[in-house]
Amino acid sequence: MAETLRYPPNVLLGDYARAVAGLALTALPLALLQVTPWIAGPLALCALLFAVFAARTAQRQMTRVRMDEDALHAEGPLGAVIRWDELSDLRLRYYATKRGRDDGWMQATLIGRGGKIRIDSNLDGFDAVIERAVAAVRANGLRLSRVTIDNLLALGITPPELLPEENAS
Repeated sequence: MAETLRYPPNVLLGDYARAVAGLALTALPLALLQVTPWIAGPLALCALLFAVFAARTAQRQMTRVRMDEDALHAEGPLGAVIRWDELSDLRLRYYATKRGRDDGWMQATLIGRGGKIRIDSNLDGFDAVIERAVAAVRANGLRLSRVTIDNLLALGITPPELLPEENAS
């Protein structure tokens, strides 16, 4: 049975608000005021970063992540399909917004023959995707990085490296 996952509207709305605020603080002074090149350069660079953030937020809004028994599907801009039996790497990174890991988000990168899919922990059903990916990692005999193992443990998911070996006898 396929499960369709999406980013919650309140998360996307917050990201859009941050992008608009950032663009207003950086692009508006460039458009409305005469600023020296020493000020214009950094403002333009920051405006570009906020524009990229807005585009990334729009891409997340338009993407539907569908998970079924055979694969993970990212349907939308920059979409891809990764079959579980072709998963070749799983990377799980944590990005802190404050010192000490009190607040932040995780980003998972799944790589397979069908391409690369990046999802973040704001996605409804993120933990279920990671649990299914870990099962594929184990079935495919893959090794995970220490960072990914630590982040799986932080999610409460036991990495394959820490599970007891199955006896073939």
